[in-house]
Parts: sequence; structure tokens; C-alpha cells
Amino acid sequence: MVKSLPESEWISVGTLSSHTQLFRGDVVEVEVYDTQGLVKDLSFVINIESDQQGEPQNWSREVAQYINTHIPLMQAGRMTEQGLIVGYRGNEIYASSRCGITEVVINYNCVAKSQDQVGEMASGYDHIFPVNHESYRAGDRVLHLATGKVYRCKPWPYTELCRLGGKNHDQYEPGVGLNWQTAWQEVEE
Repeated sequence: MVKSLPESEWISVGTLSSHTQLFRGDVVEVEVYDTQGLVKDLSFVINIESDQQGEPQNWSREVAQYINTHIPLMQAGRMTEQGLIVGYRGNEIYASSRCGITEVVINYNCVAKSQDQVGEMASGYDHIFPVNHESYRAGDRVLHLATGKVYRCKPWPYTELCRLGGKNHDQYEPGVGLNWQTAWQEVEE
């Protein structure tokens, strides 16, 4: 944090996702905007070189560290009474209210897996997540294309969590959500 600026001089211009799982070959694009539009000199990309780097806490921390190191009038982390602290999840992106930056947009360019790869990845499933997620029942086997793995919906009372497939409930997304193991069990082939 630029120590010469009081906390009231920082404005929130974006948020780093705390739930998005990325994989080798994916790219995180960080676009910085001011009142004139995209600021190319401040925008940057992070190439995901391994599945471990693609873990939500790892790539988001890498983006936060890049911002904090290379863009002086922007900081990423959590605003506290002690100053700005970089956290592992749920980082806000702040800009000096005087610098003109209005928004930071995080885009993901993900490598799609072909249907041939999907067939090689897993077999023996009832659904492909999140198709028809409202109808999932205890014991249903669901293929998640992002991980290539099959997950079994746990019995009541967790079955209802399996049915939450919308963007507002991504914490239960099988294999990648923050709380996925509450609702799902990975099926070993």
C-alpha cells in the first residue's frame, strides 16, 4: 500500500474471484480501465503453467502480488484498520481515488477439452455438470468437464446442495467449489 495515502483515498475497482479453478494452459487476463477506456500499459496476463498454479488461492495471490509490485497507485488485498493486507481469497482491488482508474476486469481464457478427451477422462456418469442440476438425486454420478472427473451426490441432507448449480452457489460445484466435499464424493475409477 502506498503509505502516503490515507485509507479514505482508496476506492474499490474490482474483485479477485476466490472460487475459480483454472488448469494448465488457461490464461488470466487483467484489464485496467480509466474514464477513457482500456489502459493497455497497466493491463497484464498470467499464464497458468500447472494445475497447482490454477488453484484459486494461488493464481489470485499471484495477480495480487503483481498488482502490488508493479502498479504503484493500485493495490490488491483486504483493507483493514492496519492497512492493506494481501489475503489468499476474496481480495479486493483498490486504486487511488486521484489516479483515474475506474475498473479492473478479470477475464479467463480457458482451454476447452474436446469430446474425445472427455471420453478418455471418465465413464459411468448420469449427468454432465451443470446440465439438469435441479434434478440431481442422492447417488447420481456427475461428470465435471473442468476436472474430467466423476462425482457422486451424497445422500440426504446433502442432496439439496448437489442441486445448486447456479453462479450464486458455485461453492458446491463438484471438484472445484470451496465447499464441494460437503455435497459430493469423488468417484475413484
